[in-house]
Amino acid sequence: MQIRLTVLGSRSGHQAATAPAGCDVLVTAPAGTALAAVASGLAAAAGGPDTGGTTVLYAGSRRLDPQRAVLGEPPLVDGAVLHLHVPGPDTAAVPAADGPGTPQLHVVSGPDAGGVHLLHPGSVRIGRSADADVPLDDPDVSRLHCAVTVLADGRVTVADLGSTNGTTLDGADVGAASVPLAPGALLRIGESTLRLAPAGGERPLAVVPDLEGHLGLPDASGGGTGTRAAGDTGPGDAARPGHSGAPGAAPGADGGTGTGPGTGGTRPGPGAGAPEPGTGPQAPAAAGPKRPFPAPSRNAGSAPDPTPGPGVAGSAPLGAAAAEAYPAGPADGGARPPRRRGGIGAWARKWVRGDEDDPGRPADPGTPAQAAPDEDDPAALLLAALGPTGRLWSRGAGHPRFMEVGLGAGSRVTFPECGSLGVAGPRARLTGVARSVIAQLAALHSPARLEIVLLAADRARPLAERRRDWGWLGWLPHVRPAHGQDCRLLLAYDRDQAAARTAELTRRLEDGPLGTGWAAADPAALRQAAAGYEGPRTLVVLDGDPDSAALRDLTGRLASHGAAAGIHLLVLAQTPAATAASPVATTYESACAATPAFRDCGRIALLSGDVATAVRGFAVSGGRPVAAGPTAVADGVSAAWAERFARALAPLRADGVQPGPGAPRPAAANLPAASRLLDELGLARATPASLMARWAEATEQGQGVGGLAEVVLGSGRRGPVGAELVHDGPHLLVQGPAGSGRTELLRSIAASLAAAARPDRLGLLLLDGAGGERGDGLLPCTELPHVSAHLVACDPLRMREFAQALGAELKRRHELLDGVPFTEWHARRELSDRMVSPRRPAPGELNGDIDSPRTGTLRLRAAATRTEPAAGPTPLPRLVVLVDDFDALVAPALGSPGRPAAGSLVRILEGVAREGTRLGVHLVVASARPERTADTEAARLATLRVELDAPDQPGPGRGRLLYADGRAVPFQAGRVTGRIPRTATLRPTVVPVEWERMGDPPARRPVRELGNGPTDLALLASALDRASHLVSAIPVPFPQAP
Repeated sequence: MQIRLTVLGSRSGHQAATAPAGCDVLVTAPAGTALAAVASGLAAAAGGPDTGGTTVLYAGSRRLDPQRAVLGEPPLVDGAVLHLHVPGPDTAAVPAADGPGTPQLHVVSGPDAGGVHLLHPGSVRIGRSADADVPLDDPDVSRLHCAVTVLADGRVTVADLGSTNGTTLDGADVGAASVPLAPGALLRIGESTLRLAPAGGERPLAVVPDLEGHLGLPDASGGGTGTRAAGDTGPGDAARPGHSGAPGAAPGADGGTGTGPGTGGTRPGPGAGAPEPGTGPQAPAAAGPKRPFPAPSRNAGSAPDPTPGPGVAGSAPLGAAAAEAYPAGPADGGARPPRRRGGIGAWARKWVRGDEDDPGRPADPGTPAQAAPDEDDPAALLLAALGPTGRLWSRGAGHPRFMEVGLGAGSRVTFPECGSLGVAGPRARLTGVARSVIAQLAALHSPARLEIVLLAADRARPLAERRRDWGWLGWLPHVRPAHGQDCRLLLAYDRDQAAARTAELTRRLEDGPLGTGWAAADPAALRQAAAGYEGPRTLVVLDGDPDSAALRDLTGRLASHGAAAGIHLLVLAQTPAATAASPVATTYESACAATPAFRDCGRIALLSGDVATAVRGFAVSGGRPVAAGPTAVADGVSAAWAERFARALAPLRADGVQPGPGAPRPAAANLPAASRLLDELGLARATPASLMARWAEATEQGQGVGGLAEVVLGSGRRGPVGAELVHDGPHLLVQGPAGSGRTELLRSIAASLAAAARPDRLGLLLLDGAGGERGDGLLPCTELPHVSAHLVACDPLRMREFAQALGAELKRRHELLDGVPFTEWHARRELSDRMVSPRRPAPGELNGDIDSPRTGTLRLRAAATRTEPAAGPTPLPRLVVLVDDFDALVAPALGSPGRPAAGSLVRILEGVAREGTRLGVHLVVASARPERTADTEAARLATLRVELDAPDQPGPGRGRLLYADGRAVPFQAGRVTGRIPRTATLRPTVVPVEWERMGDPPARRPVRELGNGPTDLALLASALDRASHLVSAIPVPFPQAP
């Protein structure tokens, strides 16, 4: 078990006033380990003082008992924050005195969106100043902008505090006099929009701890459609046509698919100060059971919704006014009376109207309506993560807003339509918008449907700065390598890591419908492939120049072609804001120079204005931005908010979420350097019970065809690689030079066949064609109970006897089948066995008694075990003949002791190749010299082929499985004669997390084997022998008794 924790401690012991010192650590320990085992390690990692051996740890304000608190169980789950020696803020629940009706103020849009604030009785001041009870990082907000007051009777009012840019409530000006603030009403100050919501909301989903640091979350996407469950309501559902406004009201005809605001986590009340480092904003959790409630409309029913047109009053910021939810004119907006006192400048107003693109166009006299924030606003997403609630991971591939994000109110982008999105602007605002986009995708799409990759290898910016911008991303479960990538997290902070991540992505494209020529595919083929893709999506966050010419080229091609394999890029370019000094064309070229892949994006968004709080989207055609979209206030979230959000998602795991209907998981991994067969068979601990379960399943699946013969070769990019000889075969040819692992592969094939079928349903015949001159050959496999005979081709007499016995077996089968194919013969036999004959009457029934006579014997002991003899093997079990060094039989060396009888063996094996399909006999042959065996029947009739590579790189056992339809699957052969690996020590360890190294391949210590211990094959053979005795399975005799 491995979990990541953050330990915050004070370097001055119990003096809580000092600056906290913290450290992210990775704890490795067996499941069920007590906190006491790692407490000292956690204290040492955080740099805490020496307190004489006593380490006190808190989870919030709760002191943890080191003997009773267990690693992996709440609260000690992945992403948890612990405090050393002093309690921290209580982030578990709202104080009981607040009650379930404590209202909340949500910052739903703007440059500092996502905040969730509890409103305690009294006055709450909102402003840009640090002295404000609700501070907002919005340059258009005054230091103390407005005050929200909670009255004694629970009503809420708002009043302006003489702000520069004014305050509006649902479009109406708010002055110094207090006005009622109803739940659901939109309060606009500066560029920010706030919504009042009472405590409560959605009930949290039931999560199940797995005792290894994770919490199981049920699939909330409704089978991939993202539909809302009955009774759930979303923001804006009440006071709309088709909504009753009562809790649990069914969705109306508006087609809303969201869920209502939920609660979870905590946040200090007004005046509590800024959140602690590394924790971010803290959202409240209502005490007691949570109640779903419908959020009212934008005006909470107090007045009709504003109608687009010049009659809309208010002092909302100019950028927000240009964001059009209900178009009333041209798509890029129109003129507006300049009510703002000192806003972002005259150029911004001209740019919003679109006059920069067409100076001669007359201004539109109509004023566009302000767009309402989306129901999945940052505050709602934070509450969904902290709950968690049904809104979390609710969008599947069938959802109408799948992979859709908002850049601001009224400005939305759909990644499957545009392919890739580029965002340019000043660094501070750019990262805020990027965090908002990533958070929307991570909150609404589960890790099974979306993975996130970070490429931040731009050496023009210091590593510490890049870590500060993207450190929060490592907590998201979406950056875990779920598709076999050779790293610990999908992060790239240097050139080598970026090269590895892009190589994994290009392999995805090569495995897709475009094949290896994906880079030269025409636009029509790209659109067709992108439209037909149904697998998981990948969001690649490219921040700046990737630092090499090859990576610049690859990232540009991924931006333009990646949608064919579900790969979408979010390209970030640091540029000045689009202003009169830097027009759109100039800003676009600056962005392309800063991040070359920016030019290959299908959609771009430019941050504009004197303080870069407005965003405007453009389509790209012919290498230049065209078709400008609406201008909106850019939604951004802080780094602290993003880390709190990511930590809330860190322990969550979606149970039962599949990538898509029939969509294979994308392959992005290299083949492993070594593979263990028992691991690929799922038998890391081979026990008789597990083998009997496999046999029972194989018997059920093989009904009607006389049983199956399943072969597992080893490990591939997507898991175990193998074939089934009945349906894919019937014969298998293995070719590879000396030292390629050919003999070891045959041993693995024999072991996998034995693990898949009972000894009375499948027999193995082993033949070493080299006569023991090349090592032990197949001799270790004779321990398997399925092996009926083993021949070493060095004694002509035994070779002829083996050939005669095999020929007699083929003749016997031919006579029993009498022209009926093997599978049909077994199907008829199983049907006749299922027919029930009439029961013979009991002696009492012959005398006319209906009821059986009673007995006075009291049974005190269990019935005796049945001692009747086993039925024995079926008259026609399947046989598999495994031949090593077949080329040595076809062309024996001069002076070889088996040379006189080699011809008879080759002739009977060719007979097996010809007649084996209808007789139920399969042939698996291996050859080191393919040119010698190319003309044999075994080579010509083999429908399955394995080509092993030369043993130089990377090692023996690397090869490809070729199917009859032309498919080629690379694999690393599983080893079965290796000895039991030495188990690593189970002592718990605590090591600091180096986020910049998480993109490196995980350090793998060489596996050491027990020098005198049994091999995996011996362990498997022992378990197979015990299992065969338990099921009374008698091995297939060879030769058959006369």
